[in-house]
Order: sequence, then C-alpha cells, then structure tokens
Amino acid sequence: MIDTPHTLEVRRSLRRFLAGQASRLAPGDAVVCGVSGGGDSLALAAACVHAGLAVTTVTVDHGLQDGSAQVADDAARTCTELGATARTVRVQVTGAGEAGARAARYRALGECADGRPVLVAHTADDDAEGLLLALARGSGTGSLAGLREVSDEHPVVAAGAGWLGRPLLHARRADTVGSCAELGLAVWHDPHNTSSEVLRSRVRHELLPLAREILGAHVGDALARSARMLREDADLLDGQARRLLGDALGDPGVGGAGSLPVDAVAGCPAPVRRRVLRQWLGPWVGPLTSRHLEAVDALVADWHGQGAVAVPCPASTMGGTRRLVVRRRRTPAGSQLVLEQEDRTP
Repeated sequence: MIDTPHTLEVRRSLRRFLAGQASRLAPGDAVVCGVSGGGDSLALAAACVHAGLAVTTVTVDHGLQDGSAQVADDAARTCTELGATARTVRVQVTGAGEAGARAARYRALGECADGRPVLVAHTADDDAEGLLLALARGSGTGSLAGLREVSDEHPVVAAGAGWLGRPLLHARRADTVGSCAELGLAVWHDPHNTSSEVLRSRVRHELLPLAREILGAHVGDALARSARMLREDADLLDGQARRLLGDALGDPGVGGAGSLPVDAVAGCPAPVRRRVLRQWLGPWVGPLTSRHLEAVDALVADWHGQGAVAVPCPASTMGGTRRLVVRRRRTPAGSQLVLEQEDRTP
C-alpha cells in the first residue's frame, strides 16, 4: 500500500468534523467546496469526495492576476478528475485589498451553494497565524480566538449557503500540501502567499519559522490549540452577553435598539459588559475599534458627566454633516445609553 501519512491526517480531520456535525451532514449529502487550486482547498475536495459526500467545487476567478482564468480552469479540471462536479465563476471585485476580493468570493460561493453547506480549507496554520496577527494588534479574546468549525452567521450564509464549515482546522498546511503530492495533484501557488508586501505572508514565511527555531517545531500546533481554547472562552462570554442583552431589551431575539438601560449592564463583569455594548451597537454602527468600545464602556463604568462618544457610521450611510453618537441620558425610567444622530461640530 502507498504510504500516505499526510492524506490520512487530512482525512482524519475531516472525519472528526463530520462526527461533530452528524446531525446535519452525512455521507451522500451535497456540499460545496471552495477551491482556489491551492494545496489546502484541493486536499479538502479530495478528502470530501473520498468521504462519500456529493461534492460540487466552486473556483472563483477574481480576474486580478494574469492567467487567473487558466488557473480556475485547471483547478476545475483537477476537481472533475477527483470525482466532483466542478464550477468556475468570474466575479467583479470592487474596492482595494483582500477585503474586496474576499467579499466577492464569499458572495459567489453562497449564491452557488443555494442552501447547501459551503466548506472551506482553513487549517491549524491559519489559526496560528491569525493569533499572532491579533496579538500584534492588541486585540481582545474575540479576535485572538480561533476560527469556528461551523458558522451560521457569515457572509457566505447571507449570500445563500446553508452554513459554513471548516473541516481542516485539526490538520496542518504541511498535511494538505503533502496530501496533494501523495495523490499526484497539481497545486497552484498563489504569488500573494509569498509576497513580502503581505503581512500574513511574512508571518507565515518569516515569523513562524523563526518561532519554530527558537521555541520548538510544534509551536504552530500550540498556537492553534491556544486559539481554539480562546474560541471556547469567547463563545461562552458572547452567549452570556447575548442573554443579558435580550433581558435588558425585553426580547431575546433583538440584537440592537436605540437605547439601553444602564442599570442592566452596570453590575456586569467588564468582559461581559463590553460584549453587551458591542452586540447592542452592532446592527446600527460601522466597525468598532477597542478605543470606541472603551469610551462607550466608560459611560457606564466610569460616568462623571462626560459628553457623547462618536461611533462609526455604517458604510454608505449618513454622509454630510451628520454623525452617530452614544450618550448617557437621564429618563423617567432611569439612566439610558442612547444611540442617536447629531450634527457634526463645525
């Protein structure tokens, strides 16, 4: 028998994932795999076909690099040879940077899925890299936490997928690339993944190798394990905050409202209180930084008559002279945090 240790590791991670999702995914069920043509996604597609899933692969051509259409066609042909139904989709990317390409990719995957789950090929190495990047930004537990194996709230779900799954979080990139070599699959190497101008690429090719040299060969596995444990902690605290916010607003299904009773959150431990505030504001504002959240939190925990806190406006809304602010206000029902519009200061 051919020695295929890397392929076995990839399949083991997938089996572990399927065992945890047995209530909603079984052999023979239809799934969509996002496949770029790289080692991670090709190894995932091969493992899913081997596991007996009815696999449709979707390769998104962003049109941002010379030869991208050929790369997409080659990936689709490889997936067809594996036994999957293969599709390629050309998208129009708006905006600069990876964010625009990612948004277009997830939108295309969700639309192609049409209710089926979408599986993507993030590995333990992605968790390790994400943890280091979040540490460098001074992030909280939510950002330090590892990727969720399953997400029901995600742009790909909003675009039409049933849910998003990441079956390879217990496999390493060495396993996925090694599996492709063992299976004789031609892998496309994205030049962005080795570019010194991309921060994650430098973490992958410079920082992590140095960390392995200093701290030991398994430091990446240890970082990924830490990220997974932080995810469990973050999910627990987020759940507590969600229940508390629902009680405060009188409706557990409400994710935000124009005002929040101060007394409902004032006595909470700081990690829970800040999560309540983020969840309350989330549906109404743009991306919140830690500085925004600290200033809003001070309206509850360190109130000394300070003025309103400006928070980001949602994208493409409220231009001109208006802005969003949070202020503390006394009402007949007690002190409230109020989110409202106001004129910008000249």
